Amino acid sequence: MFEREEKLARDYFHAADRQSSLVSEQELDAAIHAGIAEGTRRGKNVRRRYAFTTAVILTVALLFIISWLGGPGSQQMTAVQPKNWGEFETYRSIAKNNITIKTALDAGLVIPLHISTQEKNGYRITLDGMIADRRGMMLLYTFENRSAQKATVTHFSLKGPSNYSSTSYWAGGDGSPGITHNYFQLTLEEGQKLSERLTAEAIVIPDTPEAQLSSSNKFRTSLTAGFTVDTAEIEKSGRDIDIGKTMTVSGQHIHIEKAYIGPTGIYLNAVYDDQNAKRIFSVIEPTIMSGKGEKETALTSYMTQSVNTPLQTMVFHNNNMDAKGPLKFTIKGIQALDKSDLKLVVDTEAQKIIKAPDDRLTLSDRSTDIRTESSSGVEGRANSSQLVLQLSTKPTTHDEMTRLSFDLDDSFTDGEGVKHSIYRNEGTYWESGGNSEGWTDTGIFNLGFAKLPQPLTFTISSYTNPILEEQSVRIR
Repeated sequence: MFEREEKLARDYFHAADRQSSLVSEQELDAAIHAGIAEGTRRGKNVRRRYAFTTAVILTVALLFIISWLGGPGSQQMTAVQPKNWGEFETYRSIAKNNITIKTALDAGLVIPLHISTQEKNGYRITLDGMIADRRGMMLLYTFENRSAQKATVTHFSLKGPSNYSSTSYWAGGDGSPGITHNYFQLTLEEGQKLSERLTAEAIVIPDTPEAQLSSSNKFRTSLTAGFTVDTAEIEKSGRDIDIGKTMTVSGQHIHIEKAYIGPTGIYLNAVYDDQNAKRIFSVIEPTIMSGKGEKETALTSYMTQSVNTPLQTMVFHNNNMDAKGPLKFTIKGIQALDKSDLKLVVDTEAQKIIKAPDDRLTLSDRSTDIRTESSSGVEGRANSSQLVLQLSTKPTTHDEMTRLSFDLDDSFTDGEGVKHSIYRNEGTYWESGGNSEGWTDTGIFNLGFAKLPQPLTFTISSYTNPILEEQSVRIR
């Protein structure tokens, strides 16, 4: 269902109407999401809504009394009490820095799960709650470490008939024995669907140098738990907004097509115009401004999805307690290069750059070994052909905002025009370091073990080259 653009009067003297409207919106979202997990909690939800409505009435009455007693000219100070999250109160320290989770808990959109894995090697995971919509899922989970040493959850994933690739997770605490509370987030690609039956898997590794550096499975403990979701209810959640506007930065066009707003976040679809003279790597400091005046809040973007198509999906936090307030998408500029400057030609044997965008990119004679593991589990080291590049940048007034790691496309061609691929899974990684005089990003690319005809031609897929020019688009 596409939401029309709305303008709501939010004057102080209509506060009571505003609260009443807010409660009904929350009840609607809560009712939609109540069917996502198995089980019913009708009595509990009714009590929650009744308690919330009562709290609103008491708050309004209390404000009136304080104002009346203070008299003309007195300063009004209102202390807003945090909402009771019940069984999820233990997640307050995590949620304080995540407005999406915090407001989902405030709005009653978190569905209890209470599903635990079997205990292995002293470790256990409990899935406490879930937030889900058409574009993703957030799982609140408890990690129990009953062993005698520190351990960390190094990987968390969701699996269905097909695996989901765009995932991230946050692990709290330092891994000491005891209980910590964490969350996991799955972001679906455009058109991808959740399965009704899902399996969550967490990989736990002891916090020792040997275990952390090893690629052997002998140090890994796999914890799994299955659960079901009501995909029909998920399809009803959230709302789509058609935008159909274009941003122009330095003559380069970015088409802002639509947004999906759900409990897990705001998903903004943008397309970089094929006719642009520059290749846009990313936009600078994408932000959605929510609300207005003193209540305006900056919702930050924490990831961008790009699956080998012109479509870019920027994922933002969402204020689930403001379902109808104004939203404005803003950027500070773009990171881009002329399409004629995207080729990088290198003679790796002679250690010489033949063509590059500028002189900031240099070769390093540094070499590293790649860890390997045989089928018997014996670890070793092997030498391969490597490309070690360094990008040096000088500090600027907008340094934090305009720095971007450099990268290359997966495929490259040798001196005879034959295509090859960079080995991403082994021996390709990045390092960064710097001081007040400048910053250096180092990229180590594993080109494999074959002796390749020179020179090699790569295509740059990410590069620090900021073009600062602020632009904004109204979402609603």
